[in-house]
Parts: sequence; structure tokens; C-alpha cells
Amino acid sequence: MPKNQNTSAQRAREAARRGAKYTQALRSGAELPPAAGDDGFGGHEFQYESRTDLFRCTECRMYEVTARDVPDGDPIRPCKGLPGWGGDTEQVYLLVTENPELPSGYGAAFATRIRDTGIGRPPRYSWRDGRMLVESVPGVVGELARLVEGITFTVDGRQVPAVSSVEHLTVGAGRAIIAENRAAYAAKYGEPA
Repeated sequence: MPKNQNTSAQRAREAARRGAKYTQALRSGAELPPAAGDDGFGGHEFQYESRTDLFRCTECRMYEVTARDVPDGDPIRPCKGLPGWGGDTEQVYLLVTENPELPSGYGAAFATRIRDTGIGRPPRYSWRDGRMLVESVPGVVGELARLVEGITFTVDGRQVPAVSSVEHLTVGAGRAIIAENRAAYAAKYGEPA
């Protein structure tokens, strides 16, 4: 069971998720500026669960009502990520390029296979022009890259690799791609509700 953190530790952890140094944020105790592209979900990926009639995060398994029940005035508790991440808050990204031999329509299945590894996830606005951004942590990103390179689909009776290349990216480069993809989405479909 995780130890309860005080408010300054929670803020320092969130600052670390946004690219700041954890210790500096903890010592300063300063208020955090809003994250670039913060959508009000605190990193959670909520999906409806019919048996409970509630929304649950697919990453940390916390229910939305619990995540939003924050006594200190914060809008939402931040997502702790996948259990396989081991509580590591530092992020890194993989940029995977779809194999051109793979017919269209495999994007959702590919994203699901990545999520099923338990050590990576495609964040919001991760897919564009045949390339998908995958979020992970430094301790397991090598293993994730190996697993992603091994994902195949059966097409016309033969196994076709899902990706043609996998690039390792820094936090800044990954977040820049997310910002570009979000801007492209907004230009094409309008701002998300």
C-alpha cells in the first residue's frame, strides 16, 4: 500500500512528471504552473465500466470519483501510471513508425497491444501520419522497445511486423510531438470538448 504523501510531496511529484527536478520542487514548495496541454484529467485515461456504472482509469485503476475527491483544492489527483512502471515519475517516449505493408485499420489494435504490455501507453493525441508516440519510463523503455518491435499481425495468412522503426525520444521531444498532434487535431476537427 503506498504511503500517503503530504501536499508539497504531491506537488513535487507532479512537477517531476512535467519535467522539473523533484528535489528542487520539493524544497521550493512553489505553486506549479499549469502543465502545457493540461486537459483536467491529471494524466488519467478514464473509460466507462458498465458493471459499476463508473469511470475508471485504465492506467492506475482509480475511479474518477475518487480521483476528483481531493480535499486540498487541487482539481484532481495525478495518475500514478501503470503498475509496471514501479512508481517512476520520469517519462521518456518512443516514436514508432507504422509498417507500410500493414493495411489501414490496425491502429487501435496496435495501441491495445502496446497498452497490454503493462509498461507503455500511447497518450492522447499520439497517432498522426502513420507514427505513434508511446510513453514509458527510463527503467523499462528498452524492454518496451523490444516488445513493440516484436508485435505482428496476420495479414493474408502471413505475419507482418506492426512497425518499421522505433526511435527513443526525450521528454521535451515527446511533448512537442503531442502538442503538434493536438494542434493538428484542433485545426481539423475543432477543440475537443
